Amino acid sequence: MGLANAWILIGLIPVVVAVVVASRLARRRRPSDAAVPVAHTGRLTRLPGFIAAVSRMRALTITAIVLVSLLGATAAVLAARPIVTSTEKPATFTRDVVLCLDVSGSMTDVDIDVLARFTELSEGFEGERLALVIFNSSAAQVFPLTDDYDYIAEQLEAVRSSLDGTGTFSDAFGGTLTGEGASLIGDGLASCVLTFDRTDEERSRSVVLATDNDINGIPIMTLDEAGAFAKSRDVRVYGIDPSVSNPGDSEDSAEFQRVVDSTDGDYFVLDSADTVPAIVDSIEATEAALVDDEPQLLVTDQPVIFTILAIVLLGALLVVVWRARL
Repeated sequence: MGLANAWILIGLIPVVVAVVVASRLARRRRPSDAAVPVAHTGRLTRLPGFIAAVSRMRALTITAIVLVSLLGATAAVLAARPIVTSTEKPATFTRDVVLCLDVSGSMTDVDIDVLARFTELSEGFEGERLALVIFNSSAAQVFPLTDDYDYIAEQLEAVRSSLDGTGTFSDAFGGTLTGEGASLIGDGLASCVLTFDRTDEERSRSVVLATDNDINGIPIMTLDEAGAFAKSRDVRVYGIDPSVSNPGDSEDSAEFQRVVDSTDGDYFVLDSADTVPAIVDSIEATEAALVDDEPQLLVTDQPVIFTILAIVLLGALLVVVWRARL
């Protein structure tokens, strides 16, 4: 524990010294005839009751002086602001995550797992913003980057329930079939990258791209071009590929992995349906490590102990004054 304004205590030292010296000088200068002589007081001062009363008054006076001194010292410490300092690494993360989901027929099961896991994770978010973009022949934004976690959970559940057949069809596919072809991944990724805002802020930005890279049609932007675009915007891409069991098993998966790696992201294949939660957790852990903030010095006021002590001392002083009838 330390004092924020220790100079107050240092400044009180000369004041206390000055008061003590002044009181002593005042006693010495007091005139000798100030006392009034009274005859035949010896018998009175030898009485046991008088001796006891004098002893009691002397003890109460000393106690009062001690209490006043302690109360003054406590008040001075409170004025100097007792504090506790500690170093803390902020736990709030300034990161943005865009879920970029291919909603073509072959990706339905994977999308359901990804959405379900992010619905769970959103309950523990603090400082993160999440957005959802879905694409097929065209891309559609379900909701923009937001830290309204109740709204995020509601929207993720709406899309998930649509994909598994228990919700409304338009929730999952609205706006994704306005182009020609299917699974135009380059266009989908580019649209997801454009979702990020606050470009002047220092934030971690990542795209979770779930697709089998099975392109059917001619996209405006190829996957390579979209990956380069993401790299230029300092956006990491994390790819989830359900089309192969091992990285590089096909030309499409090899291309997907190469593009993802070029953004400093990571590439995952699905061995089973249980793999999706593990992949999402891995992405979350990686992003968390990337945005750890610098340690901060926290200063916390600690007046409680000294306030309680001052109240106790004041109460004791009032009792002593009442007993002494001062």
